[in-house]
Amino acid sequence: MSRYIKYILLVFISAFSFFVISAQDVEPKRDNSFGYWDLGINFGMYCPSNYHAGFYDGSESNVNKISYVFGNKYWYNDIYNELNASDTVFVRELPKNMGYTPAFQVGFYFRRTFDNYFGVSLQFDYSKLTAADKFSVEVDPGYIAQEPDIRLYDIWGIEERVNIDLLVSRYFKLKNPMFIPFFEGGINISSTRVKENKIRIETLEYSLVDVYLSGSYVPGAPQNQYVIQQGGIGLGLSAALGVKMKFNDQVSIDPGFRIYFQKIKLDNYNLLKPAFSIFIRLSLTDFFTSNE
Repeated sequence: MSRYIKYILLVFISAFSFFVISAQDVEPKRDNSFGYWDLGINFGMYCPSNYHAGFYDGSESNVNKISYVFGNKYWYNDIYNELNASDTVFVRELPKNMGYTPAFQVGFYFRRTFDNYFGVSLQFDYSKLTAADKFSVEVDPGYIAQEPDIRLYDIWGIEERVNIDLLVSRYFKLKNPMFIPFFEGGINISSTRVKENKIRIETLEYSLVDVYLSGSYVPGAPQNQYVIQQGGIGLGLSAALGVKMKFNDQVSIDPGFRIYFQKIKLDNYNLLKPAFSIFIRLSLTDFFTSNE
Protein backbone atom coordinates (compact mmCIF):
# COMPACT_ATOMS: atom_id res chain seq x y z
CA MET A 1 0.00 0.00 0.00
CA SER A 2 1.49 3.35 -1.02
CA ARG A 3 2.00 6.01 1.61
CA TYR A 4 -0.51 8.28 -0.15
CA ILE A 5 -3.29 5.70 0.16
CA LYS A 6 -2.33 5.21 3.83
CA TYR A 7 -2.69 8.95 4.42
CA ILE A 8 -6.05 9.06 2.66
CA LEU A 9 -7.33 6.04 4.58
CA LEU A 10 -6.17 7.61 7.87
CA VAL A 11 -8.00 10.83 7.06
CA PHE A 12 -11.23 8.98 6.23
CA ILE A 13 -11.05 6.82 9.36
CA SER A 14 -10.38 9.87 11.55
CA ALA A 15 -13.23 11.83 9.99
CA PHE A 16 -15.55 8.84 10.23
CA SER A 17 -14.70 8.33 13.91
CA PHE A 18 -15.43 11.99 14.61
CA PHE A 19 -18.80 11.78 12.88
CA VAL A 20 -19.76 8.60 14.79
CA ILE A 21 -18.83 10.13 18.16
CA SER A 22 -20.77 13.28 17.28
CA ALA A 23 -23.79 11.20 16.35
CA GLN A 24 -24.01 9.26 19.61
CA ASP A 25 -26.01 11.93 21.45
CA VAL A 26 -28.57 12.31 18.67
CA GLU A 27 -31.85 10.58 19.39
CA PRO A 28 -32.86 8.40 16.44
CA LYS A 29 -36.17 9.27 14.88
CA ARG A 30 -37.68 8.69 11.51
CA ASP A 31 -37.18 11.40 8.90
CA ASN A 32 -38.87 11.09 5.54
CA SER A 33 -36.29 13.35 3.93
CA PHE A 34 -33.68 10.58 4.02
CA GLY A 35 -35.42 8.51 1.35
CA TYR A 36 -36.33 4.91 0.69
CA TRP A 37 -34.88 4.43 -2.80
CA ASP A 38 -31.69 6.03 -4.12
CA LEU A 39 -30.10 5.96 -7.53
CA GLY A 40 -26.42 6.92 -7.67
CA ILE A 41 -23.79 7.59 -10.32
CA ASN A 42 -20.23 6.76 -9.24
CA PHE A 43 -16.99 8.39 -10.37
CA GLY A 44 -13.60 7.55 -8.96
CA MET A 45 -10.05 6.26 -9.22
CA TYR A 46 -9.44 2.52 -8.98
CA CYS A 47 -6.06 1.17 -7.80
CA PRO A 48 -5.92 -2.61 -8.38
CA SER A 49 -3.38 -4.95 -6.85
CA ASN A 50 -0.16 -5.23 -8.86
CA TYR A 51 -0.06 -8.92 -7.95
CA HIS A 52 -2.52 -9.63 -10.77
CA ALA A 53 -0.45 -7.56 -13.23
CA GLY A 54 2.08 -10.42 -13.19
CA PHE A 55 -0.30 -12.25 -15.54
CA TYR A 56 1.03 -10.01 -18.34
CA ASP A 57 4.81 -10.23 -17.72
CA GLY A 58 5.49 -12.90 -20.35
CA SER A 59 7.19 -15.38 -18.01
CA GLU A 60 7.25 -19.11 -18.70
CA SER A 61 4.82 -19.81 -15.85
CA ASN A 62 2.15 -17.70 -17.56
CA VAL A 63 -0.33 -18.61 -20.24
CA ASN A 64 1.01 -15.80 -22.44
CA LYS A 65 4.79 -16.11 -22.86
CA ILE A 66 7.44 -13.98 -24.55
CA SER A 67 9.00 -17.26 -25.71
CA TYR A 68 5.88 -17.77 -27.84
CA VAL A 69 7.14 -14.92 -30.05
CA PHE A 70 10.91 -15.51 -29.87
CA GLY A 71 10.42 -19.26 -30.35
CA ASN A 72 8.79 -18.76 -33.74
CA LYS A 73 11.58 -18.75 -36.35
CA TYR A 74 9.73 -16.37 -38.69
CA TRP A 75 9.06 -13.78 -36.00
CA TYR A 76 12.58 -14.26 -34.66
CA ASN A 77 14.05 -13.53 -38.10
CA ASP A 78 11.94 -10.37 -38.36
CA ILE A 79 13.19 -9.22 -34.95
CA TYR A 80 16.76 -10.14 -35.90
CA ASN A 81 16.58 -8.01 -39.04
CA GLU A 82 14.77 -5.14 -37.27
CA LEU A 83 17.61 -4.90 -34.74
CA ASN A 84 20.33 -5.16 -37.42
CA ALA A 85 21.85 -8.09 -35.59
CA SER A 86 24.78 -10.06 -36.96
CA ASP A 87 24.98 -12.91 -34.45
CA THR A 88 22.07 -13.63 -32.07
CA VAL A 89 19.23 -11.91 -30.26
CA PHE A 90 17.75 -13.18 -27.03
CA VAL A 91 15.60 -12.04 -24.12
CA ARG A 92 17.99 -11.18 -21.30
CA GLU A 93 15.56 -10.26 -18.52
CA LEU A 94 11.80 -10.35 -18.05
CA PRO A 95 9.89 -7.54 -16.31
CA LYS A 96 10.43 -7.18 -12.57
CA ASN A 97 7.95 -4.40 -11.78
CA MET A 98 4.86 -5.17 -13.80
CA GLY A 99 2.12 -2.96 -12.41
CA TYR A 100 -1.22 -1.40 -13.18
CA THR A 101 -1.72 2.30 -13.74
CA PRO A 102 -4.54 3.65 -11.50
CA ALA A 103 -7.61 3.86 -13.72
CA PHE A 104 -10.78 5.92 -13.92
CA GLN A 105 -13.81 4.10 -12.51
CA VAL A 106 -17.40 4.87 -13.46
CA GLY A 107 -20.64 3.15 -12.56
CA PHE A 108 -24.04 3.34 -10.90
CA TYR A 109 -25.84 1.94 -7.89
CA PHE A 110 -29.27 1.38 -6.36
CA ARG A 111 -29.96 1.52 -2.63
CA ARG A 112 -33.02 0.54 -0.65
CA THR A 113 -33.17 2.19 2.79
CA PHE A 114 -35.29 0.30 5.31
CA ASP A 115 -35.05 3.05 7.92
CA ASN A 116 -32.87 6.06 8.57
CA TYR A 117 -29.87 3.97 9.52
CA PHE A 118 -29.71 0.75 7.49
CA GLY A 119 -29.97 -0.10 3.84
CA VAL A 120 -28.86 -2.52 1.13
CA SER A 121 -27.40 -1.54 -2.22
CA LEU A 122 -26.22 -3.01 -5.49
CA GLN A 123 -23.58 -1.19 -7.52
CA PHE A 124 -21.67 -1.71 -10.77
CA ASP A 125 -18.33 -0.04 -11.58
CA TYR A 126 -16.34 -0.30 -14.81
CA SER A 127 -12.59 0.28 -15.33
CA LYS A 128 -10.22 -0.22 -18.24
CA LEU A 129 -6.84 -1.23 -16.82
CA THR A 130 -3.35 -1.17 -18.29
CA ALA A 131 -0.41 -3.12 -16.83
CA ALA A 132 3.01 -2.25 -18.27
CA ASP A 133 6.74 -2.60 -17.78
CA LYS A 134 9.95 -3.19 -19.77
CA PHE A 135 11.86 -6.31 -20.76
CA SER A 136 15.45 -6.41 -21.99
CA VAL A 137 16.92 -7.90 -25.15
CA GLU A 138 20.62 -8.52 -25.72
CA VAL A 139 21.85 -8.14 -29.29
CA ASP A 140 25.03 -9.78 -30.65
CA PRO A 141 26.78 -10.86 -27.44
CA GLY A 142 30.40 -9.66 -27.82
CA TYR A 143 33.73 -10.50 -26.23
CA ILE A 144 34.17 -10.51 -22.48
CA ALA A 145 35.83 -7.08 -22.49
CA GLN A 146 33.00 -5.49 -24.42
CA GLU A 147 29.92 -3.86 -22.94
CA PRO A 148 26.81 -5.90 -23.81
CA ASP A 149 24.30 -4.34 -26.21
CA ILE A 150 21.19 -4.44 -24.03
CA ARG A 151 17.98 -2.77 -25.18
CA LEU A 152 14.71 -2.22 -23.34
CA TYR A 153 11.31 -2.71 -24.93
CA ASP A 154 7.68 -2.38 -23.90
CA ILE A 155 5.42 -5.14 -22.67
CA TRP A 156 1.84 -4.49 -21.61
CA GLY A 157 -1.58 -5.91 -21.01
CA ILE A 158 -5.01 -4.31 -21.23
CA GLU A 159 -8.11 -5.61 -19.51
CA GLU A 160 -11.64 -4.52 -18.75
CA ARG A 161 -12.88 -5.09 -15.22
CA VAL A 162 -16.37 -4.70 -13.78
CA ASN A 163 -16.80 -4.67 -10.00
CA ILE A 164 -20.24 -5.66 -8.76
CA ASP A 165 -20.87 -5.02 -5.07
CA LEU A 166 -23.81 -6.26 -3.00
CA LEU A 167 -23.62 -4.14 0.15
CA VAL A 168 -25.21 -3.51 3.52
CA SER A 169 -25.10 0.16 4.60
CA ARG A 170 -25.08 1.75 8.05
CA TYR A 171 -25.67 5.51 8.39
CA PHE A 172 -24.99 7.78 11.35
CA LYS A 173 -27.12 10.91 11.84
CA LEU A 174 -25.50 14.09 13.12
CA LYS A 175 -26.87 17.27 14.60
CA ASN A 176 -26.09 18.91 11.29
CA PRO A 177 -28.48 17.13 8.88
CA MET A 178 -26.37 18.09 5.87
CA PHE A 179 -23.64 15.55 6.77
CA ILE A 180 -24.44 11.85 7.19
CA PRO A 181 -21.38 9.57 7.55
CA PHE A 182 -21.79 5.98 6.45
CA PHE A 183 -20.13 2.60 6.37
CA GLU A 184 -20.97 -0.08 3.82
CA GLY A 185 -19.63 -3.57 3.30
CA GLY A 186 -20.46 -6.78 1.54
CA ILE A 187 -19.65 -9.11 -1.33
CA ASN A 188 -17.60 -8.14 -4.38
CA ILE A 189 -17.96 -9.93 -7.71
CA SER A 190 -15.32 -9.04 -10.30
CA SER A 191 -15.70 -9.74 -14.00
CA THR A 192 -12.36 -9.51 -15.82
CA ARG A 193 -11.81 -9.68 -19.58
CA VAL A 194 -8.30 -9.62 -21.08
CA LYS A 195 -8.25 -7.45 -24.20
CA GLU A 196 -4.57 -7.76 -25.19
CA ASN A 197 -1.11 -8.78 -24.02
CA LYS A 198 1.63 -7.51 -26.35
CA ILE A 199 5.26 -6.55 -26.79
CA ARG A 200 6.81 -3.90 -29.03
CA ILE A 201 10.32 -4.13 -30.48
CA GLU A 202 11.21 -1.01 -32.46
CA THR A 203 8.48 -0.89 -35.16
CA LEU A 204 7.35 -4.50 -34.64
CA GLU A 205 4.43 -5.44 -32.41
CA TYR A 206 3.46 -8.95 -31.36
CA SER A 207 0.65 -10.46 -29.31
CA LEU A 208 1.63 -13.02 -26.69
CA VAL A 209 -1.79 -14.65 -26.92
CA ASP A 210 -1.61 -17.90 -28.87
CA VAL A 211 -4.48 -17.41 -31.32
CA TYR A 212 -3.30 -20.47 -33.33
CA LEU A 213 -3.87 -22.81 -30.35
CA SER A 214 -0.27 -24.07 -30.23
CA GLY A 215 0.04 -24.11 -33.99
CA SER A 216 3.13 -22.28 -35.22
CA TYR A 217 2.65 -19.11 -37.26
CA VAL A 218 3.78 -19.49 -40.89
CA PRO A 219 3.64 -16.38 -43.10
CA GLY A 220 1.39 -16.78 -46.12
CA ALA A 221 0.03 -20.16 -45.04
CA PRO A 222 -3.74 -20.60 -44.54
CA GLN A 223 -4.21 -20.87 -40.79
CA ASN A 224 -7.15 -20.64 -38.46
CA GLN A 225 -7.06 -17.90 -35.83
CA TYR A 226 -9.28 -18.35 -32.79
CA VAL A 227 -10.85 -15.88 -30.40
CA ILE A 228 -9.16 -16.58 -27.08
CA GLN A 229 -11.10 -15.49 -24.02
CA GLN A 230 -9.01 -14.94 -20.91
CA GLY A 231 -10.38 -13.83 -17.57
CA GLY A 232 -13.59 -14.63 -15.78
CA ILE A 233 -15.59 -14.16 -12.60
CA GLY A 234 -13.93 -13.77 -9.20
CA LEU A 235 -15.30 -13.33 -5.67
CA GLY A 236 -14.15 -11.10 -2.84
CA LEU A 237 -15.15 -8.51 -0.26
CA SER A 238 -15.79 -4.78 -0.42
CA ALA A 239 -16.03 -2.12 2.32
CA ALA A 240 -16.19 1.67 2.27
CA LEU A 241 -16.28 4.72 4.50
CA GLY A 242 -17.83 7.96 3.32
CA VAL A 243 -19.97 10.98 4.03
CA LYS A 244 -23.34 11.73 2.48
CA MET A 245 -23.51 15.50 1.95
CA LYS A 246 -27.14 16.51 1.40
CA PHE A 247 -27.90 19.64 -0.59
CA ASN A 248 -31.66 19.10 -0.38
CA ASP A 249 -34.11 16.25 0.17
CA GLN A 250 -33.43 14.83 -3.31
CA VAL A 251 -29.73 15.39 -4.15
CA SER A 252 -26.53 14.54 -2.31
CA ILE A 253 -22.85 14.04 -3.08
CA ASP A 254 -21.20 11.12 -1.30
CA PRO A 255 -17.38 11.07 -1.30
CA GLY A 256 -15.76 7.92 0.06
CA PHE A 257 -12.84 5.52 0.23
CA ARG A 258 -13.27 1.83 -0.63
CA ILE A 259 -11.08 -1.19 0.00
CA TYR A 260 -11.53 -4.46 -1.85
CA PHE A 261 -10.16 -7.91 -1.14
CA GLN A 262 -10.40 -9.49 -4.55
CA LYS A 263 -9.76 -12.86 -6.11
CA ILE A 264 -9.38 -11.89 -9.76
CA LYS A 265 -9.96 -14.66 -12.30
CA LEU A 266 -6.61 -14.71 -14.14
CA ASP A 267 -4.80 -18.02 -14.60
CA ASN A 268 -2.12 -18.65 -11.93
CA TYR A 269 -2.98 -15.40 -10.12
CA ASN A 270 -5.91 -16.47 -7.96
CA LEU A 271 -4.85 -15.27 -4.52
CA LEU A 272 -7.02 -12.82 -2.57
CA LYS A 273 -5.35 -9.38 -2.72
CA PRO A 274 -6.32 -5.83 -1.65
CA ALA A 275 -7.32 -3.07 -4.07
CA PHE A 276 -8.55 0.48 -3.43
CA SER A 277 -10.74 3.18 -4.88
CA ILE A 278 -11.55 6.79 -4.08
CA PHE A 279 -15.02 7.73 -5.28
CA ILE A 280 -17.60 10.48 -5.45
CA ARG A 281 -21.23 9.45 -5.82
CA LEU A 282 -24.04 11.64 -7.08
CA SER A 283 -27.09 10.32 -5.26
CA LEU A 284 -30.73 10.99 -6.16
CA THR A 285 -33.10 10.23 -3.30
CA ASP A 286 -36.60 8.82 -3.89
CA PHE A 287 -35.87 8.42 -7.58
CA PHE A 288 -38.43 5.62 -7.95
CA THR A 289 -41.02 6.56 -5.36
CA SER A 290 -41.98 9.50 -3.20
CA ASN A 291 -42.81 9.41 0.50
CA GLU A 292 -46.18 10.46 1.75
